[in-house]
Amino acid sequence: MSLSIDASASNPPDAAATTVRLRDLRAFSKRLSRKPFLQFLALGAIIFAVAHLAQQGRDASQRRILVDAQLRQRIVQTSQTQSGFTPAPAQLERLIDDYIDDQVMYREALRMGLDQDDEIIRRRLIQKVQFLQQDLAGVPDPQESELRAYYSAHPELFTSATSVSFEQLYFSADHGGSTKAESRARHALDQVRRGSATSLALLDDPFPFQIAAEDLTRVDAARIFGDTGIVEALFSTSEGQWSEPVRSAYGWHLIKVDHRQSAKVAEFSQVRTQVESAYREEQRQAAQQRELAALRARYDIVRSDKHAGGS
Repeated sequence: MSLSIDASASNPPDAAATTVRLRDLRAFSKRLSRKPFLQFLALGAIIFAVAHLAQQGRDASQRRILVDAQLRQRIVQTSQTQSGFTPAPAQLERLIDDYIDDQVMYREALRMGLDQDDEIIRRRLIQKVQFLQQDLAGVPDPQESELRAYYSAHPELFTSATSVSFEQLYFSADHGGSTKAESRARHALDQVRRGSATSLALLDDPFPFQIAAEDLTRVDAARIFGDTGIVEALFSTSEGQWSEPVRSAYGWHLIKVDHRQSAKVAEFSQVRTQVESAYREEQRQAAQQRELAALRARYDIVRSDKHAGGS
């Protein structure tokens, strides 16, 4: 008896198909290796497929709004900071719904490109970078010698302004007009210069405001009387003498300067706190400028504006 073996019985159809596919794939690979153009097309197809998958992943991420325990706690803390109370469960749910709505609109705005060429958004982003730079630009505690050197190099920052202490006689224009008020002021000046005035209080009108008549600086005087002749009179009239009548926004005045304190540099011990504050601010600004210079160095800045318009 002869024994015959069917070769097809030892290779199931699936295995045979696999063998054929592998053989076809090897043949395709050989043809592909001999044709660079086909390699280029295959590589382009792979890159397109990967980019498409990556974009799908980004789109899916942008469509996903996650509300977790950490976000929930942050919303609670924000509510406590802004309003001073802890939201009830129903209020918290409304706040979370508001957050979701805000995220939806924010992401839609980004998708639509509404953030592009918006000056307000641009300025806000610049400010946030500046805030980050300020946080990173820590200023070390200054040495006493550094503060004294800064104090010596910037005396103008710690110089007190010239100030005056004075008396005044006031003549209101409400009683007969400005011309009559000036006339009354000149009559009173004649009396005080001759020493015939028995009581200064009987010569003038009550000034309508309570003002500090001691250690008044030029800035203080301008704030009270405006940009009028009385300010100049306060800082030019000789001490102990009554001035000629000078006008303000309120009427006419006679001024007698009792004492004028010239500008002077304060002692270091008196202004040490201000010195340290000014020193730290200068160091902070210097550090911020160095950081900005480092950021600028990362960019290729092309200036084509200098010769624009034929200049």
